[in-house]
Amino acid sequence: MKRFSVLILFVLMITFLFAGEITVWFEYEGFDQFEDIVKSFEKENPGITVKVIRQQKISSKLFTVFRGDGDIPDIVLVKNDEIGKLTDAGLLENIDALKDKYGKSFIKGSFDAFKIEKHIVKDGKSISKEVHYYGIPFYFDTQVLFYHYKTFYDAGFPLEYGHTFEDLLFASYAVEEKTKGKTLGLAWGANSPYWFPPFQWAFGKENLMENGRIIIDDDNTYNAISFIFTTVAGGSAHLIERQGLVSGFKKGKIAAMFFGTFMIPDFIKSGIEFKILPLPYIKEAGNYMTPVLDYKGFSVIKGKLNNDVEKFLEYISKKESQITFCKDLYKFPSSKSAFDELKEKDEYFKVAYMSAERGKVLPNSAYFKSKYWQGIRTMMTLILKQKDEMDDSIIEKTQRFMDEK
Repeated sequence: MKRFSVLILFVLMITFLFAGEITVWFEYEGFDQFEDIVKSFEKENPGITVKVIRQQKISSKLFTVFRGDGDIPDIVLVKNDEIGKLTDAGLLENIDALKDKYGKSFIKGSFDAFKIEKHIVKDGKSISKEVHYYGIPFYFDTQVLFYHYKTFYDAGFPLEYGHTFEDLLFASYAVEEKTKGKTLGLAWGANSPYWFPPFQWAFGKENLMENGRIIIDDDNTYNAISFIFTTVAGGSAHLIERQGLVSGFKKGKIAAMFFGTFMIPDFIKSGIEFKILPLPYIKEAGNYMTPVLDYKGFSVIKGKLNNDVEKFLEYISKKESQITFCKDLYKFPSSKSAFDELKEKDEYFKVAYMSAERGKVLPNSAYFKSKYWQGIRTMMTLILKQKDEMDDSIIEKTQRFMDEK
């Protein structure tokens, strides 16, 4: 009996010594759903404990703890556009090996949201580039058209798949005529840098950054600006800021708006009757508005990648884990098999699937985020204050700002 007790004690000591603990910082919606996934993981892996900490402004907090104020986590959930500044500071581990190992099970292009390219320059010319990946894509939100289908039906112009941007403007005009201006037809944050890329891409802009520059005085971007200006300044659509859009749509004062899919659960909970459609085709551009795919993913802190962390990342990337997290939150999984199943769930997932096939991710360099966000918002705010014609000098000044280092 004594020997048996000693053996049990020895096993417990070995288990304790080799038990792993992973600390995850989690931000955004879905904390409860994520904890359910963690519990399932711990049940299947009794030697590993996962501690999930709800953390606000994770990127900023990381800089604080690395200066010596607090405990450093193993894994963090971050937006893909935060990757640039975190890698510039040397805070993240590249996960190239994991991407090579099971990246094929993810939606095509999803890992690109966490890709960092560094150009090797010699004599002022890029002679080669290094490519590394710094996050496992978990889910994404995207951009769609929200609309009150009954409002358009009552105005005699029900919206359907295949309607163009120009059709939408005509239907919106009919709504405003029918309601005598009490309901606005179409509105969006037309001065928002979040909504500028879909128009740039529609008018033929290929890359938002070219050879390290943000170029906005090219013909394609100019045509996009001109189209937005004509649409809004001409009264066919309305510039309304984010909170006004949400409030107006809930109250039925706005019939249609461009907005992010992250609002779907809130609108459902509010009990309003609405539908969504993919961003429309613009006849003048000869192309569809291309939605931004806004990814969230898990990054590993420098020096923290080990077998336990890899096992956990692989687990949360499985079809079952992603469906558990995404299905009720109306988040859209990066796992291809999970999305293939959820796209049949309802119209919201169906539209998101169509958007994912057409969408693109924004550049994630720290330079792009700091310059593009500030420059585009200022430029479009000033341009949309013009009444009769667009002031081209605003674009020229914005380009000079973009080129300042």
